[in-house]
Amino acid sequence: MEIITDLNQLQKPAEPLQFRTEKGVDKEEGEAIIKQLKDCLEGNNAIVSVAAPQLGINKRVFCMRFQNAVKTFINPIITKKAKYSIQPETFASMPGKEILITRPEEITVVYYTDEFKYEENKLLGIAARVFEQSCQLLDGVTPDHLGLVSDVEEDGTLWDLTEEDMAKAKDMYKLYIEAKLKGTQQFLNDNPDLKEEYKRLQFAEKVINGDAALIGKSMSTSGQAAAALSLKKADQANRAYARVQTIRIANKSKKHRARKGK
Repeated sequence: MEIITDLNQLQKPAEPLQFRTEKGVDKEEGEAIIKQLKDCLEGNNAIVSVAAPQLGINKRVFCMRFQNAVKTFINPIITKKAKYSIQPETFASMPGKEILITRPEEITVVYYTDEFKYEENKLLGIAARVFEQSCQLLDGVTPDHLGLVSDVEEDGTLWDLTEEDMAKAKDMYKLYIEAKLKGTQQFLNDNPDLKEEYKRLQFAEKVINGDAALIGKSMSTSGQAAAALSLKKADQANRAYARVQTIRIANKSKKHRARKGK
């Protein structure tokens, strides 16, 4: 089964995988989905993680590679994030692209395993970054919503940038995010109902990051989806400028100069 590369198909929150019934545990649907995900990873060693929506299955489950092992995460939730950093990353549904994006280097997560058992874990480094990318995808948020996209074939890989040029790229990313937030704020100001839902989302983020105490309030799934949509719409006004600036920086990479014969 091929991975979906049409991002519009992925920008929809996935449904929880309901494997519990009144009579006990109905594992058949979950097992079938997990098998497809694992078969996909086994067929492509270049892919680190694949989520059910990437295979056209609208369920909250993904599989992730850990060295020689593959682990399954059913109905995953990130309960705490820490130590953010800006780094390039790839995304299986965006072949040939790199995305400069901010992600936590340390997270605490809860989920069900492929044996349908509840677990809590702490993930660090690349594992934390990949896990968050996959969880955001289950919420209908693809990396291009929050990251600066670069075409590897056209621009060269961001990983080949010198330390100085990477610092410039990160500064440009920060300006890009700042411009996006201003656009989002204007969009929210024009949509009062959505603004209220977004406030709830902000509160939920503060709870997750430990900056606020949970006092009975919660963020609805529809509110999360609406907030994600607002980011997507605000993004359209800023993407072209940010891409041009990223290309200018990425063109300095050693690999790109070698490809051009310089």
